[in-house]
Amino acid sequence: MRAVIVTGALLIAVSSGASTFDQSAGVILGVTGHVTVERPAAASRPAALGMRLEAVDVVVVERGAAAEIYLKGGGVVRLHDATRFEMPKTAAAAESHAAGARLASGSIAQLESGLWVLNDPQGSLLVSPMRGDAAWEAVDAAVPLTPRYEALTSTSAVFAWSGGPPKARVVVAKRREVVWRSAPTAPSTLLAADKALPLAAGEVYTWWLEPEAGGPPLTAGMPFRVAAADVMDRTKSVEAELGTLWKSGESQAAADYLRVAHYAGAGSWTHVLDLATRMPDGDARTKALSAAAAGLRLDSAKATALAALLR
Repeated sequence: MRAVIVTGALLIAVSSGASTFDQSAGVILGVTGHVTVERPAAASRPAALGMRLEAVDVVVVERGAAAEIYLKGGGVVRLHDATRFEMPKTAAAAESHAAGARLASGSIAQLESGLWVLNDPQGSLLVSPMRGDAAWEAVDAAVPLTPRYEALTSTSAVFAWSGGPPKARVVVAKRREVVWRSAPTAPSTLLAADKALPLAAGEVYTWWLEPEAGGPPLTAGMPFRVAAADVMDRTKSVEAELGTLWKSGESQAAADYLRVAHYAGAGSWTHVLDLATRMPDGDARTKALSAAAAGLRLDSAKATALAALLR
């Protein structure tokens, strides 16, 4: 294995003859939305930047999601919207799949995900960051918890994630242009951007994590949007009215139920999760928690971890 420095990014070379790549058919270069990888005799796993793929794998792209895959030998495949992609079993099949999107031999490219790829004359693969051979079993990778796949009902954002290095930076982009980087922050922390990150009503943003010292991203980009101005105005009115109801002490439970209904309708799933954890046990609470986890696309363990941070 050899390493190469390209414009400051560390590229980990995996030659076509190296044992670590012999059984790999490709690697995940980009993920947007809900994408999983199925492997025989193993539980499906969320697709992640740098995840190695084997010839037996199937990449499942849910509706509204997308994925970009580098195929061994230089091909790049882009998948969109409700697609099941079986990894090619042979080099010829890989070339056929990627006929419309190939990296020329010896070329270097920076993908939209921020990763660097080199297709050398021998067909070697260089990508940064590249997860190790145990990536399939890795459980300590950084996972963005909030915001994700939801609408914010104010122009301020609070970020949280689990796992990863002791400290990382939050990076926020709008239409591929970075608009904010946070100070180094520990995982399992609620990081409020406050006025340092001015968000605009109706706009879509993406955030990811990068190492404390900077460099290639630690996670895939996580999309969120800011609700339209009328939704934010309605939220203020709802909170004012329900705040009065809550303070009266007459029907605090009803106030929380109405809040859940409002934020669910707005697609503000972190708010729904937070409110649901305060509701009494029952069918309504169970349904609200389930809806919040589904909206955030988090499994039950991650949703529980986020709920604990919000309390």
